[in-house]
Amino acid sequence: MKRIITCLSFLTSLLCAHAELPAGYYDSLDGKQGEQLITALRTLAAGHRVITYNTKTWGAFEKTDVRLVKGRQAWWDMYSNNIVYLPDHDGLNIEHSVANSWWGGKKGSNEAYSDLFHLNPSDQNANNKKGNNPPGEVADARLLDNGLVRIGTPVAGQGGGAASVFEPADEYKGDFARAYFYVFTTYGSLDWLDQYAYIYDNSGKLQPWAEEMLMRWHRNDPVDSKELNRNEAIYSEQGNRNPFIDCPELAEYIWGENANQTFSASSVGTIAPSDRPEAPGFKDMRLTGVNTYSGRWWDGKRIEIDAPQGDLYISVDGGSYHPAKEYTLDPAENGRESHLISAYTSHEVNGHVLRSPISRLSMLAADPLETDYSAARWERIEDDDELDLTEGYYLITASTNLHVMSVNGGTSSTQFMESAGFVDFSDDLISQLPVDAAIVRFANVEGGKTRLMVCDIYGHYAGSWNNTAKNKMKLDPVTYTPGIAKINSDGTFSYAFDTYGSLQYNASQPRFLNYESNQKPVFLYKFKDLAGGWMGIDTPGEDVWGIGIDSEGISTDQSTKIYDLSGRPVDGKKLSRGIYIVVGPKGTRKIAF
Repeated sequence: MKRIITCLSFLTSLLCAHAELPAGYYDSLDGKQGEQLITALRTLAAGHRVITYNTKTWGAFEKTDVRLVKGRQAWWDMYSNNIVYLPDHDGLNIEHSVANSWWGGKKGSNEAYSDLFHLNPSDQNANNKKGNNPPGEVADARLLDNGLVRIGTPVAGQGGGAASVFEPADEYKGDFARAYFYVFTTYGSLDWLDQYAYIYDNSGKLQPWAEEMLMRWHRNDPVDSKELNRNEAIYSEQGNRNPFIDCPELAEYIWGENANQTFSASSVGTIAPSDRPEAPGFKDMRLTGVNTYSGRWWDGKRIEIDAPQGDLYISVDGGSYHPAKEYTLDPAENGRESHLISAYTSHEVNGHVLRSPISRLSMLAADPLETDYSAARWERIEDDDELDLTEGYYLITASTNLHVMSVNGGTSSTQFMESAGFVDFSDDLISQLPVDAAIVRFANVEGGKTRLMVCDIYGHYAGSWNNTAKNKMKLDPVTYTPGIAKINSDGTFSYAFDTYGSLQYNASQPRFLNYESNQKPVFLYKFKDLAGGWMGIDTPGEDVWGIGIDSEGISTDQSTKIYDLSGRPVDGKKLSRGIYIVVGPKGTRKIAF
Protein backbone atom coordinates (compact mmCIF):
# COMPACT_ATOMS: atom_id res chain seq x y z
CA MET A 1 0.00 0.00 0.00
CA LYS A 2 2.84 2.37 0.85
CA ARG A 3 4.33 1.82 -2.61
CA ILE A 4 0.97 2.47 -4.29
CA ILE A 5 0.51 5.75 -2.42
CA THR A 6 4.05 6.78 -3.25
CA CYS A 7 3.57 6.06 -6.94
CA LEU A 8 0.32 8.00 -6.98
CA SER A 9 2.06 10.90 -5.28
CA PHE A 10 4.74 10.81 -7.94
CA LEU A 11 2.21 10.73 -10.78
CA THR A 12 0.37 13.76 -9.43
CA SER A 13 3.67 15.56 -8.85
CA LEU A 14 4.29 15.54 -12.57
CA LEU A 15 1.48 18.01 -13.02
CA CYS A 16 2.72 20.85 -10.21
CA ALA A 17 1.53 24.41 -9.07
CA HIS A 18 -1.22 26.58 -10.41
CA ALA A 19 1.20 29.04 -11.95
CA GLU A 20 4.02 28.17 -14.32
CA LEU A 21 7.21 27.31 -12.44
CA PRO A 22 10.14 29.67 -13.04
CA ALA A 23 12.24 28.23 -15.85
CA GLY A 24 15.22 26.28 -14.53
CA TYR A 25 14.36 26.95 -10.88
CA TYR A 26 15.17 23.39 -9.82
CA ASP A 27 17.99 22.65 -12.27
CA SER A 28 20.59 22.76 -9.47
CA LEU A 29 19.02 19.66 -7.92
CA ASP A 30 19.55 17.53 -11.00
CA GLY A 31 21.67 14.42 -10.45
CA LYS A 32 21.98 14.96 -6.68
CA GLN A 33 21.23 12.50 -3.91
CA GLY A 34 21.57 12.25 -0.14
CA GLU A 35 23.56 15.03 1.52
CA GLN A 36 24.38 16.61 -1.86
CA LEU A 37 20.67 16.98 -2.57
CA ILE A 38 20.03 18.54 0.87
CA THR A 39 22.92 20.97 0.37
CA ALA A 40 21.54 21.95 -3.05
CA LEU A 41 18.11 22.63 -1.52
CA ARG A 42 19.71 24.75 1.19
CA THR A 43 21.63 26.77 -1.39
CA LEU A 44 18.47 27.23 -3.45
CA ALA A 45 16.65 28.88 -0.51
CA ALA A 46 19.61 30.92 0.73
CA GLY A 47 19.42 34.69 0.37
CA HIS A 48 15.66 34.95 0.02
CA ARG A 49 14.04 38.23 1.05
CA VAL A 50 13.43 38.40 4.79
CA ILE A 51 9.96 39.71 5.68
CA THR A 52 10.20 41.74 8.88
CA TYR A 53 8.54 39.62 11.56
CA ASN A 54 5.26 41.01 12.93
CA THR A 55 5.56 44.44 11.25
CA LYS A 56 5.29 42.96 7.75
CA THR A 57 4.02 39.45 8.50
CA TRP A 58 0.34 40.36 8.73
CA GLY A 59 0.55 42.23 5.44
CA ALA A 60 2.05 39.10 3.90
CA PHE A 61 -0.64 36.93 5.49
CA GLU A 62 -3.25 39.03 3.68
CA LYS A 63 -1.88 37.45 0.49
CA THR A 64 -1.12 33.97 1.82
CA ASP A 65 -3.69 33.06 4.48
CA VAL A 66 -7.12 34.54 3.74
CA ARG A 67 -10.36 32.85 2.68
CA LEU A 68 -14.02 33.79 2.35
CA VAL A 69 -16.40 32.90 5.19
CA LYS A 70 -20.04 33.97 4.86
CA GLY A 71 -18.96 36.24 2.00
CA ARG A 72 -16.31 38.09 4.06
CA GLN A 73 -12.54 37.83 4.15
CA ALA A 74 -11.35 35.87 7.18
CA TRP A 75 -7.93 34.65 8.28
CA TRP A 76 -7.16 31.03 7.39
CA ASP A 77 -6.36 29.54 10.79
CA MET A 78 -5.16 25.91 10.75
CA TYR A 79 -5.24 25.76 14.57
CA SER A 80 -8.93 26.44 15.30
CA ASN A 81 -12.38 26.76 13.75
CA ASN A 82 -12.80 30.32 15.03
CA ILE A 83 -13.72 32.98 12.49
CA VAL A 84 -11.70 36.20 12.68
CA TYR A 85 -12.48 38.69 9.93
CA LEU A 86 -10.00 41.05 8.32
CA PRO A 87 -8.57 43.56 8.96
CA ASP A 88 -8.51 42.80 12.69
CA HIS A 89 -6.33 39.98 13.93
CA ASP A 90 -6.84 40.33 17.68
CA GLY A 91 -7.03 36.89 19.26
CA LEU A 92 -4.56 35.51 16.72
CA ASN A 93 -0.81 34.96 16.98
CA ILE A 94 1.91 34.59 14.38
CA GLU A 95 2.70 30.96 15.05
CA HIS A 96 5.93 29.12 14.19
CA SER A 97 4.82 25.62 13.24
CA VAL A 98 8.46 24.63 13.81
CA ALA A 99 9.04 26.03 17.30
CA ASN A 100 11.59 28.86 17.11
CA SER A 101 12.89 28.05 20.62
CA TRP A 102 14.46 24.92 19.13
CA TRP A 103 17.21 26.99 17.49
CA GLY A 104 17.27 30.06 19.72
CA GLY A 105 14.64 32.12 17.92
CA LYS A 106 15.49 35.43 16.30
CA LYS A 107 18.99 35.50 17.81
CA GLY A 108 19.71 32.03 16.47
CA SER A 109 18.57 32.93 12.94
CA ASN A 110 16.43 35.91 11.99
CA GLU A 111 15.99 34.40 8.52
CA ALA A 112 14.44 31.23 9.94
CA TYR A 113 12.49 33.20 12.55
CA SER A 114 10.77 35.30 9.86
CA ASP A 115 10.33 32.65 7.14
CA LEU A 116 6.70 32.62 5.97
CA PHE A 117 6.82 28.95 5.00
CA HIS A 118 6.38 27.94 8.63
CA LEU A 119 4.49 30.98 9.93
CA ASN A 120 0.70 30.88 10.18
CA PRO A 121 -2.13 32.91 11.73
CA SER A 122 -3.04 30.90 14.82
CA ASP A 123 -5.71 31.03 17.49
CA GLN A 124 -4.03 32.42 20.58
CA ASN A 125 -5.27 29.73 22.94
CA ALA A 126 -4.23 26.87 20.64
CA ASN A 127 -0.84 28.51 20.14
CA ASN A 128 -0.29 28.80 23.89
CA LYS A 129 -1.25 25.18 24.44
CA LYS A 130 0.98 24.02 21.58
CA GLY A 131 3.99 25.90 22.97
CA ASN A 132 7.21 24.31 21.73
CA ASN A 133 5.79 20.79 21.68
CA PRO A 134 6.63 18.70 18.60
CA PRO A 135 4.04 17.39 16.13
CA GLY A 136 2.70 13.93 16.81
CA GLU A 137 -0.35 11.73 17.12
CA VAL A 138 -2.28 12.17 20.35
CA ALA A 139 -3.41 9.34 22.61
CA ASP A 140 -4.94 11.61 25.26
CA ALA A 141 -5.91 15.19 24.31
CA ARG A 142 -5.59 16.37 27.92
CA LEU A 143 -4.48 19.90 27.00
CA LEU A 144 -6.74 20.80 24.06
CA ASP A 145 -9.24 19.37 21.60
CA ASN A 146 -10.91 22.29 19.86
CA GLY A 147 -12.36 20.33 16.95
CA LEU A 148 -9.35 20.97 14.73
CA VAL A 149 -6.15 20.55 16.77
CA ARG A 150 -5.54 18.00 19.51
CA ILE A 151 -2.75 18.52 22.06
CA GLY A 152 -1.75 16.03 24.71
CA THR A 153 0.03 12.77 25.47
CA PRO A 154 1.61 11.15 22.38
CA VAL A 155 0.92 7.60 21.21
CA ALA A 156 3.57 5.05 22.08
CA GLY A 157 6.79 5.48 20.11
CA GLN A 158 6.25 9.17 19.28
CA GLY A 159 7.17 12.48 20.88
CA GLY A 160 10.91 11.90 21.27
CA GLY A 161 10.59 12.25 25.04
CA ALA A 162 8.19 15.22 25.01
CA ALA A 163 5.29 14.92 27.44
CA SER A 164 2.90 16.46 24.89
CA VAL A 165 2.55 16.71 21.12
CA PHE A 166 0.21 18.62 18.84
CA GLU A 167 -1.80 16.82 16.17
CA PRO A 168 -3.33 18.84 13.30
CA ALA A 169 -6.55 17.87 11.57
CA ASP A 170 -6.16 15.32 8.76
CA GLU A 171 -6.70 18.00 6.10
CA TYR A 172 -3.65 19.93 7.33
CA LYS A 173 -1.23 17.15 8.26
CA GLY A 174 0.47 17.23 4.87
CA ASP A 175 0.75 21.03 5.03
CA PHE A 176 2.60 20.82 8.35
CA ALA A 177 4.77 17.90 7.19
CA ARG A 178 5.94 19.84 4.12
CA ALA A 179 6.66 22.91 6.29
CA TYR A 180 8.86 20.71 8.52
CA PHE A 181 10.63 19.22 5.48
CA TYR A 182 11.36 22.73 4.21
CA VAL A 183 12.73 24.01 7.53
CA PHE A 184 14.91 20.99 8.26
CA THR A 185 16.52 21.14 4.82
CA THR A 186 16.76 24.93 4.48
CA TYR A 187 18.00 25.52 8.04
CA GLY A 188 19.45 22.13 8.94
CA SER A 189 22.85 23.65 9.73
CA LEU A 190 21.51 25.85 12.54
CA ASP A 191 22.54 25.27 16.15
CA TRP A 192 19.58 23.09 17.11
CA LEU A 193 19.35 23.04 20.91
CA ASP A 194 19.72 19.74 22.75
CA GLN A 195 17.05 20.46 25.38
CA TYR A 196 14.36 20.50 22.67
CA ALA A 197 15.65 17.57 20.62
CA TYR A 198 12.30 15.82 20.45
CA ILE A 199 12.08 15.60 16.67
CA TYR A 200 15.73 15.94 15.62
CA ASP A 201 19.07 14.45 16.67
CA ASN A 202 22.21 16.33 17.74
CA SER A 203 23.15 16.93 14.09
CA GLY A 204 19.81 18.56 13.26
CA LYS A 205 18.43 15.58 11.32
CA LEU A 206 14.92 14.26 11.80
CA GLN A 207 14.66 11.34 14.19
CA PRO A 208 13.38 8.05 12.70
CA TRP A 209 9.97 8.27 14.43
CA ALA A 210 9.49 11.79 13.07
CA GLU A 211 10.60 10.80 9.57
CA GLU A 212 8.09 7.94 9.49
CA MET A 213 5.19 10.01 10.81
CA LEU A 214 5.81 13.11 8.67
CA MET A 215 6.24 11.04 5.53
CA ARG A 216 2.96 9.29 6.32
CA TRP A 217 1.23 12.66 6.78
CA HIS A 218 2.84 13.88 3.54
CA ARG A 219 1.61 10.87 1.53
CA ASN A 220 -1.89 10.72 3.01
CA ASP A 221 -2.62 14.45 2.70
CA PRO A 222 -1.42 15.43 -0.79
CA VAL A 223 -0.88 19.00 -1.98
CA ASP A 224 -4.12 20.91 -2.52
CA SER A 225 -5.07 24.28 -4.01
CA LYS A 226 -4.59 26.06 -0.69
CA GLU A 227 -0.94 25.03 -0.53
CA LEU A 228 -0.27 25.73 -4.20
CA ASN A 229 -1.72 29.22 -3.94
CA ARG A 230 0.16 29.89 -0.71
CA ASN A 231 3.41 28.72 -2.28
CA GLU A 232 2.93 31.17 -5.16
CA ALA A 233 2.06 34.03 -2.80
CA ILE A 234 5.13 33.42 -0.61
CA TYR A 235 7.29 33.23 -3.73
CA SER A 236 6.09 36.72 -4.67
CA GLU A 237 6.94 37.93 -1.13
CA GLN A 238 10.20 36.12 -0.34
CA GLY A 239 11.49 35.14 -3.76
CA ASN A 240 11.84 31.43 -2.96
CA ARG A 241 9.59 28.37 -3.00
CA ASN A 242 8.90 25.27 -0.94
CA PRO A 243 10.19 22.48 -3.19
CA PHE A 244 8.18 19.82 -1.34
CA ILE A 245 5.00 21.55 -2.54
CA ASP A 246 6.22 21.99 -6.12
CA CYS A 247 7.49 18.42 -6.25
CA PRO A 248 6.02 16.23 -3.49
CA GLU A 249 8.04 13.23 -4.69
CA LEU A 250 11.24 15.04 -3.66
CA ALA A 251 10.65 14.00 -0.02
CA GLU A 252 11.03 10.36 -1.09
CA TYR A 253 14.60 11.10 -2.24
CA ILE A 254 15.57 12.33 1.24
CA TRP A 255 13.47 10.38 3.78
CA GLY A 256 11.56 7.82 1.70
CA GLU A 257 11.91 4.93 -0.67
CA ASN A 258 14.15 6.73 -3.18
CA ALA A 259 16.73 7.85 -0.62
CA ASN A 260 19.60 6.04 -2.42
CA GLN A 261 18.68 7.32 -5.89
CA THR A 262 19.62 10.48 -7.76
CA PHE A 263 16.97 13.12 -8.35
CA SER A 264 16.09 14.24 -11.86
CA ALA A 265 14.99 17.85 -12.21
CA SER A 266 13.18 16.93 -15.41
CA SER A 267 10.51 15.22 -13.27
CA VAL A 268 9.37 18.58 -11.85
CA GLY A 269 6.28 19.77 -13.67
CA THR A 270 2.89 21.24 -12.82
CA ILE A 271 0.83 19.09 -10.45
CA ALA A 272 -2.94 18.86 -10.25
CA PRO A 273 -4.13 19.82 -6.76
CA SER A 274 -5.79 17.04 -4.76
CA ASP A 275 -8.58 19.03 -3.13
CA ARG A 276 -10.59 17.29 -0.45
CA PRO A 277 -14.38 17.20 -0.78
CA GLU A 278 -16.17 20.11 0.85
CA ALA A 279 -17.25 19.74 4.45
CA PRO A 280 -20.93 18.78 4.76
CA GLY A 281 -23.38 21.43 5.92
CA PHE A 282 -26.26 21.22 8.39
CA LYS A 283 -29.39 22.66 6.82
CA ASP A 284 -31.27 25.43 8.62
CA MET A 285 -28.67 25.64 11.39
CA ARG A 286 -26.63 28.62 12.50
CA LEU A 287 -23.00 28.74 11.36
CA THR A 288 -20.94 29.58 14.46
CA GLY A 289 -17.40 28.93 13.15
CA VAL A 290 -15.59 27.30 10.27
CA ASN A 291 -17.60 24.07 9.79
CA THR A 292 -19.27 24.43 13.20
CA TYR A 293 -23.00 24.94 13.70
CA SER A 294 -25.55 25.32 16.49
CA GLY A 295 -29.27 24.70 16.72
CA ARG A 296 -32.13 24.08 19.13
CA TRP A 297 -35.04 21.69 19.22
CA TRP A 298 -37.89 20.62 21.49
CA ASP A 299 -40.60 18.39 20.01
CA GLY A 300 -38.18 16.27 18.01
CA LYS A 301 -36.03 17.37 15.10
CA ARG A 302 -34.88 15.84 11.83
CA ILE A 303 -31.32 16.95 11.15
CA GLU A 304 -30.73 17.25 7.41
CA ILE A 305 -27.14 17.22 6.17
CA ASP A 306 -26.02 18.63 2.83
CA ALA A 307 -23.14 16.59 1.39
CA PRO A 308 -22.42 17.81 -2.15
CA GLN A 309 -19.74 15.19 -2.86
CA GLY A 310 -18.77 11.75 -1.57
CA ASP A 311 -20.18 9.28 0.92
CA LEU A 312 -21.56 10.76 4.17
CA TYR A 313 -20.67 9.48 7.64
CA ILE A 314 -22.00 10.78 10.96
CA SER A 315 -21.22 10.39 14.67
CA VAL A 316 -23.54 11.24 17.57
CA ASP A 317 -22.16 12.32 20.96
CA GLY A 318 -18.68 10.97 20.29
CA GLY A 319 -19.78 7.56 19.01
CA SER A 320 -18.33 5.73 16.02
CA TYR A 321 -18.92 7.14 12.54
CA HIS A 322 -21.41 5.26 10.39
CA PRO A 323 -22.98 5.83 6.94
CA ALA A 324 -26.10 8.00 7.09
CA LYS A 325 -27.91 10.80 5.28
CA GLU A 326 -29.79 12.40 8.18
CA TYR A 327 -30.46 12.04 11.91
CA THR A 328 -33.59 12.51 14.02
CA LEU A 329 -33.62 13.82 17.58
CA ASP A 330 -36.40 12.51 19.81
CA PRO A 331 -38.49 15.01 21.80
CA ALA A 332 -36.46 16.54 24.59
CA GLU A 333 -36.97 15.15 28.08
CA ASN A 334 -35.77 18.32 29.79
CA GLY A 335 -34.67 21.80 28.93
CA ARG A 336 -30.94 21.17 29.36
CA GLU A 337 -30.49 18.21 27.02
CA SER A 338 -27.74 18.63 24.41
CA HIS A 339 -26.21 16.56 21.60
CA LEU A 340 -23.16 16.85 19.37
CA ILE A 341 -23.48 15.56 15.81
CA SER A 342 -20.34 15.27 13.68
CA ALA A 343 -20.22 14.51 9.96
CA TYR A 344 -17.76 14.13 7.10
CA THR A 345 -17.71 12.83 3.54
CA SER A 346 -15.21 10.55 1.85
CA HIS A 347 -14.36 10.71 -1.86
CA GLU A 348 -11.62 9.58 -4.25
CA VAL A 349 -9.53 12.44 -5.66
CA ASN A 350 -6.59 11.87 -8.03
CA GLY A 351 -6.21 8.31 -6.80
CA HIS A 352 -6.37 9.25 -3.11
CA VAL A 353 -9.37 8.48 -0.91
CA LEU A 354 -9.71 11.78 0.97
CA ARG A 355 -11.94 12.66 3.89
CA SER A 356 -13.56 16.09 4.00
CA PRO A 357 -13.09 18.39 7.00
CA ILE A 358 -15.37 17.37 9.87
CA SER A 359 -18.46 19.50 10.47
CA ARG A 360 -19.93 19.65 13.97
CA LEU A 361 -23.43 20.60 15.12
CA SER A 362 -24.23 21.42 18.76
CA MET A 363 -27.94 20.96 19.48
CA LEU A 364 -29.52 22.28 22.68
CA ALA A 365 -33.04 21.49 23.82
CA ALA A 366 -34.90 24.73 24.47
CA ASP A 367 -38.58 25.37 24.95
CA PRO A 368 -39.75 27.42 21.93
CA LEU A 369 -41.47 29.80 24.32
CA GLU A 370 -38.07 30.83 25.72
CA THR A 371 -36.25 33.73 24.10
CA ASP A 372 -32.85 32.94 22.57
CA TYR A 373 -30.76 36.02 23.25
CA SER A 374 -27.82 34.73 21.23
CA ALA A 375 -29.73 35.87 18.14
CA ALA A 376 -30.25 39.37 19.53
CA ARG A 377 -28.38 42.61 18.85
CA TRP A 378 -26.23 44.26 21.49
CA GLU A 379 -24.97 47.84 21.68
CA ARG A 380 -21.78 48.92 23.42
CA ILE A 381 -21.97 51.37 26.35
CA GLU A 382 -19.14 53.88 25.90
CA ASP A 383 -20.02 56.70 28.29
CA ASP A 384 -20.49 56.59 32.05
CA ASP A 385 -23.55 58.79 31.67
CA GLU A 386 -25.19 55.97 29.69
CA LEU A 387 -24.52 53.39 32.40
CA ASP A 388 -27.78 52.38 34.08
CA LEU A 389 -27.61 48.92 35.59
CA THR A 390 -31.04 48.94 37.18
CA GLU A 391 -32.56 46.89 34.36
CA GLY A 392 -31.73 44.87 31.29
CA TYR A 393 -29.35 42.18 30.09
CA TYR A 394 -25.69 42.81 29.26
CA LEU A 395 -22.64 41.15 27.70
CA ILE A 396 -19.06 41.27 28.96
CA THR A 397 -16.49 40.99 26.18
CA ALA A 398 -12.73 41.26 25.85
CA SER A 399 -11.60 44.68 24.68
CA THR A 400 -8.81 43.29 22.47
CA ASN A 401 -10.60 40.75 20.32
CA LEU A 402 -14.20 40.55 21.49
CA HIS A 403 -14.14 37.15 23.01
CA VAL A 404 -17.36 37.03 25.01
CA MET A 405 -17.59 35.71 28.56
CA SER A 406 -18.98 32.19 28.77
CA VAL A 407 -21.55 30.77 31.16
CA ASN A 408 -19.11 27.89 31.68
CA GLY A 409 -16.67 27.96 34.57
CA GLY A 410 -16.87 29.33 38.07
CA THR A 411 -16.73 25.87 39.65
CA SER A 412 -14.43 24.22 42.17
CA SER A 413 -12.37 22.74 39.31
CA THR A 414 -12.55 25.75 36.96
CA GLN A 415 -12.26 28.85 39.12
CA PHE A 416 -12.66 31.37 36.32
CA MET A 417 -15.11 32.16 33.53
CA GLU A 418 -14.10 30.72 30.18
CA SER A 419 -14.32 32.54 26.87
CA ALA A 420 -17.22 31.33 24.75
CA GLY A 421 -15.38 32.44 21.59
CA PHE A 422 -15.93 35.27 19.16
CA VAL A 423 -19.01 37.38 18.51
CA ASP A 424 -20.28 38.50 15.11
CA PHE A 425 -20.66 42.17 14.19
CA SER A 426 -23.09 43.99 11.95
CA ASP A 427 -23.21 47.81 11.75
CA ASP A 428 -21.07 48.09 14.91
CA LEU A 429 -23.60 46.01 16.87
CA ILE A 430 -22.97 42.52 18.14
CA SER A 431 -25.40 40.46 16.07
CA GLN A 432 -24.67 36.87 17.10
CA LEU A 433 -23.29 35.10 20.17
CA PRO A 434 -21.76 31.66 20.64
CA VAL A 435 -24.20 29.24 22.24
CA ASP A 436 -22.14 29.13 25.47
CA ALA A 437 -22.11 32.91 25.91
CA ALA A 438 -23.11 34.42 29.23
CA ILE A 439 -25.59 37.25 29.49
CA VAL A 440 -25.41 39.10 32.79
CA ARG A 441 -27.69 41.14 35.01
CA PHE A 442 -26.89 43.55 37.80
CA ALA A 443 -28.80 44.14 41.03
CA ASN A 444 -28.30 47.15 43.30
CA VAL A 445 -27.13 46.41 46.84
CA GLU A 446 -26.21 48.66 49.74
CA GLY A 447 -23.46 51.25 49.48
CA GLY A 448 -24.02 52.07 45.81
CA LYS A 449 -22.66 48.68 44.78
CA THR A 450 -24.04 45.98 42.53
CA ARG A 451 -24.20 42.24 42.35
CA LEU A 452 -23.12 40.57 39.10
CA MET A 453 -25.45 37.71 38.11
CA VAL A 454 -24.64 35.30 35.28
CA CYS A 455 -27.28 33.70 33.00
CA ASP A 456 -27.20 31.53 29.90
CA ILE A 457 -28.43 32.71 26.49
CA TYR A 458 -32.02 31.87 27.50
CA GLY A 459 -31.86 33.97 30.65
CA HIS A 460 -31.58 31.01 33.05
CA TYR A 461 -29.77 32.08 36.21
CA ALA A 462 -26.46 30.23 36.69
CA GLY A 463 -25.14 32.00 39.79
CA SER A 464 -23.58 35.22 41.05
CA TRP A 465 -19.90 36.12 40.80
CA ASN A 466 -18.20 35.31 44.10
CA ASN A 467 -14.45 35.90 44.61
CA THR A 468 -13.03 33.17 46.83
CA ALA A 469 -9.37 34.30 46.70
CA LYS A 470 -6.91 36.18 44.51
CA ASN A 471 -7.41 35.05 40.88
CA LYS A 472 -10.15 32.64 41.96
CA MET A 473 -13.91 32.80 41.81
CA LYS A 474 -17.00 30.65 41.56
CA LEU A 475 -20.62 31.02 40.60
CA ASP A 476 -22.74 30.79 43.73
CA PRO A 477 -26.56 30.82 43.82
CA VAL A 478 -26.60 32.91 47.01
CA THR A 479 -23.22 34.33 48.07
CA TYR A 480 -21.60 37.03 45.93
CA THR A 481 -18.84 39.65 45.99
CA PRO A 482 -20.19 43.20 45.57
CA GLY A 483 -18.61 45.53 43.05
CA ILE A 484 -18.65 49.04 41.68
CA ALA A 485 -19.33 49.46 37.95
CA LYS A 486 -17.93 52.29 35.81
CA ILE A 487 -17.29 53.16 32.16
CA ASN A 488 -13.76 54.55 31.80
CA SER A 489 -12.73 57.49 29.61
CA ASP A 490 -11.42 55.08 26.95
CA GLY A 491 -14.79 53.33 26.78
CA THR A 492 -13.74 50.18 28.64
CA PHE A 493 -15.84 48.75 31.44
CA SER A 494 -14.49 48.67 34.98
CA TYR A 495 -15.95 46.40 37.65
CA ALA A 496 -14.00 46.72 40.90
CA PHE A 497 -14.80 44.04 43.47
CA ASP A 498 -14.68 44.71 47.19
CA THR A 499 -12.06 41.97 47.49
CA TYR A 500 -9.35 40.53 45.25
CA GLY A 501 -9.16 42.94 42.36
CA SER A 502 -11.38 43.68 39.39
CA LEU A 503 -12.92 41.85 36.47
CA GLN A 504 -10.33 41.56 33.68
CA TYR A 505 -9.55 39.41 30.66
CA ASN A 506 -6.49 37.19 30.35
CA ALA A 507 -5.76 37.04 26.62
CA SER A 508 -3.16 34.29 26.91
CA GLN A 509 -5.53 31.74 28.46
CA PRO A 510 -8.20 33.09 27.43
CA ARG A 511 -10.42 33.68 30.49
CA PHE A 512 -12.31 36.25 32.54
CA LEU A 513 -11.33 36.49 36.20
CA ASN A 514 -10.78 38.75 39.19
CA TYR A 515 -7.21 40.05 38.85
CA GLU A 516 -5.21 42.45 40.97
CA SER A 517 -2.52 42.78 38.29
CA ASN A 518 -3.06 44.43 34.92
CA GLN A 519 -4.56 42.10 32.34
CA LYS A 520 -6.75 43.21 29.43
CA PRO A 521 -9.80 45.41 30.09
CA VAL A 522 -13.33 44.47 29.09
CA PHE A 523 -16.27 46.10 27.30
CA LEU A 524 -19.91 46.17 28.36
CA TYR A 525 -22.74 45.74 25.82
CA LYS A 526 -26.44 46.20 26.49
CA PHE A 527 -29.30 44.28 24.89
CA LYS A 528 -30.86 46.30 22.08
CA ASP A 529 -33.46 44.19 20.30
CA LEU A 530 -34.32 40.81 18.85
CA ALA A 531 -35.78 41.82 15.51
CA GLY A 532 -35.79 45.59 15.36
CA GLY A 533 -37.04 48.08 17.91
CA TRP A 534 -36.24 48.37 21.58
CA MET A 535 -37.57 45.67 23.82
CA GLY A 536 -37.84 45.79 27.58
CA ILE A 537 -36.36 43.09 29.78
CA ASP A 538 -37.67 42.29 33.24
CA THR A 539 -35.40 43.26 36.09
CA PRO A 540 -34.20 40.54 38.47
CA GLY A 541 -37.10 39.52 40.68
CA GLU A 542 -37.44 37.83 44.05
CA ASP A 543 -36.64 34.43 42.57
CA VAL A 544 -32.94 35.37 42.81
CA TRP A 545 -31.41 36.61 46.05
CA GLY A 546 -27.95 36.61 47.49
CA ILE A 547 -25.42 37.57 50.09
CA GLY A 548 -22.21 39.51 49.52
CA ILE A 549 -19.27 39.33 51.92
CA ASP A 550 -16.48 41.90 51.80
CA SER A 551 -13.79 43.20 54.14
CA GLU A 552 -16.28 45.43 55.98
CA GLY A 553 -19.18 43.09 56.50
CA ILE A 554 -22.17 41.54 54.79
CA SER A 555 -24.10 43.05 51.85
CA THR A 556 -27.53 41.90 50.69
CA ASP A 557 -30.38 42.88 48.45
CA GLN A 558 -32.33 45.68 50.12
CA SER A 559 -35.32 43.47 50.99
CA THR A 560 -33.11 41.03 52.89
CA LYS A 561 -32.62 41.33 56.69
CA ILE A 562 -29.57 40.48 58.84
CA TYR A 563 -29.69 39.46 62.52
CA ASP A 564 -27.11 38.39 65.09
CA LEU A 565 -27.59 35.15 67.02
CA SER A 566 -29.51 37.05 69.73
CA GLY A 567 -32.09 38.08 67.15
CA ARG A 568 -31.08 41.73 67.06
CA PRO A 569 -31.20 43.38 63.60
CA VAL A 570 -27.85 44.65 62.23
CA ASP A 571 -27.03 46.60 59.08
CA GLY A 572 -24.24 44.25 58.01
CA LYS A 573 -21.42 46.80 58.26
CA LYS A 574 -18.48 46.90 60.68
CA LEU A 575 -19.49 43.62 62.26
CA SER A 576 -17.46 41.59 64.70
CA ARG A 577 -16.40 38.24 63.32
CA GLY A 578 -19.03 35.60 64.02
CA ILE A 579 -22.15 33.86 62.73
CA TYR A 580 -25.17 35.83 61.53
CA ILE A 581 -28.67 34.98 60.35
CA VAL A 582 -29.76 36.27 56.94
CA VAL A 583 -33.46 36.18 56.06
CA GLY A 584 -34.32 36.64 52.39
CA PRO A 585 -37.12 35.89 49.94
CA LYS A 586 -35.91 32.31 49.48
CA GLY A 587 -35.52 31.43 53.16
CA THR A 588 -33.13 31.74 56.09
CA ARG A 589 -29.38 31.06 56.10
CA LYS A 590 -26.59 31.17 58.65
CA ILE A 591 -23.52 33.06 57.45
CA ALA A 592 -20.06 32.92 59.05
CA PHE A 593 -18.22 36.25 58.79
